[in-house]
Amino acid sequence: MSLEEYPQWIRGIDVFIGLVTVLVGAWVLFSPDLVEATLVVSVAIGLFLIGVVRFGKGISLNGLAMSSRVMKIASGIGAIVLSLLSFVFSSLTVTFLITLLTFAIMLVGLSRIVVGYGEKESSTWLRWTNIIGGGVVFFFGFFAAIFSGLGFFTLRLMLSCVFIVLGLIRIAAASKSEMI
Repeated sequence: MSLEEYPQWIRGIDVFIGLVTVLVGAWVLFSPDLVEATLVVSVAIGLFLIGVVRFGKGISLNGLAMSSRVMKIASGIGAIVLSLLSFVFSSLTVTFLITLLTFAIMLVGLSRIVVGYGEKESSTWLRWTNIIGGGVVFFFGFFAAIFSGLGFFTLRLMLSCVFIVLGLIRIAAASKSEMI
């Protein structure tokens, strides 16, 4: 997608959401007083924001391949719904809520892989960034879902890495005037 087709206001939103996502990831990683309930809320808010952006871009951006459009919309809706479910059912166990949110993380990672593969017009570096970053995000989400009882510190480490990777991909693509 060319610079003319990629509105400045969307680039600004991408950079802002990317920075917020990186900051949430860093806060989750480095906050010594973080408790499990706060981790769930932080991840849910981050996924909600990512979902809104993915859904909005899937609907509004022109020039997307159909596979990219569908994955952006589906992963956006999935992230929004799963993050809202974690708020609605906040009385459930933290382990269950984290597992619920990791499914949204896996969906976003899978979406990045599909978008990286499907957007042939995008630059090679961006396509590979999406594919590799999506793979990392999917792996950490899958690992956190399967081993949700592994330990709070390990979960914090994995989930913070997911958010840092997602934020950096979004910032890099927006700063290079390309879509993701």
